Amino acid sequence: MRRLVLVVVSTLALLVPTGSVVAQTPDRSASHDSARAGGLHKVKRHYVTNFVFRSKKLKRCVFVEAEGNIVGQWRYAYGPDSPDKDTLEWKNIRLTNPSVKATGWPIRGKGCDSTKRWNMKADLSQGWFQSGCDLDVSVSVGFPWSVSATPEYSCDSGRVGHRTSTEGPSKKTLAQYNSGAPIHFEGTLAGVRTGGIGFRGVVSVRMHTKRASDLVRRSVNVTLNK
Repeated sequence: MRRLVLVVVSTLALLVPTGSVVAQTPDRSASHDSARAGGLHKVKRHYVTNFVFRSKKLKRCVFVEAEGNIVGQWRYAYGPDSPDKDTLEWKNIRLTNPSVKATGWPIRGKGCDSTKRWNMKADLSQGWFQSGCDLDVSVSVGFPWSVSATPEYSCDSGRVGHRTSTEGPSKKTLAQYNSGAPIHFEGTLAGVRTGGIGFRGVVSVRMHTKRASDLVRRSVNVTLNK
């Protein structure tokens, strides 16, 4: 998905701002036989999103990309022999390898010139939480993430895992990489027919020039289900 978007961008050169494009790819490598036997069944949901923001304030554009995974394990809540095959117990829910990238493009006419770059400094941020703000979040040892409450997120303290890093200035693509599993969500019960467990990521990029700054923010939705 991401490669295709980049090819189109470089070919057209001029772009108007677009909404985010999100793709979720299920990992079907795990066997349902394990779940039927009472064991844990692994699920992985890969997400990719990208969008263009055209700042009239700065007379600059930015192309933003975010990618990563939500992974977890489930089993039948009342055992494999129970007639209830709808209620699942979820464990070991983690956000893995979440990255945010930003590339500065100059404005050209009513669009953005993807063939050129501007020397951009930016604050790259991402925050992740369960969509209903019901699950506690913990940060893995050694990761520069936080679970403290901030105005950017609607959940209370302890329910959002978030990180902000300042990158640049550079004409190259700026990136915030997080290899591994920076945050974990507490286990919970969820119904298959009610849609499983929803998670939301908020991706923010604040661009800086010498005299001003401008902010763009988009959401990513990911669902874990059987």
